[in-house]
This record gives sequence, C-alpha cells and structure tokens, in this order.
Amino acid sequence: MSEDPRDSRIQARLQALESAIADIEAEARAAAHALCAHELQTRLENIARRVEALRAAQPRGADDGTA
Repeated sequence: MSEDPRDSRIQARLQALESAIADIEAEARAAAHALCAHELQTRLENIARRVEALRAAQPRGADDGTA
C-alpha cells in the first residue's frame, strides 16, 4: 500500500508550523529580555513577519485537510 500524498503534505505543513512556533518562541524570549525599546520593537517585528509568512503560506481551500 502506498502512502497517501495528503499525509506527506500534512506532515510537511506540521513540521513548518512547529518550526515557526519555535522561531516565534525564541523571539518572544529574546523580546522579554530586550535592553531597550528599539530591540523590543525589532523582536516584535520579527515575530509579526514570521506570522505573516505563515499566513501567506497557508493553503486556501486545499482538499488535503490542511486548509
């Protein structure tokens, strides 16, 4: 029995989400220790860019259960 291609896409999407969550967590930890307003702003902008990249990469109306 061959593997369902939807399973591979779902697994790849899950791995991408886990990676993004780890990146966002790291930025949030760094932001919590920011020494100045500029550093805090930079960290928050990094988080916002990562979230926007996730939203842009999210499939719309896909029939593989990831939408």
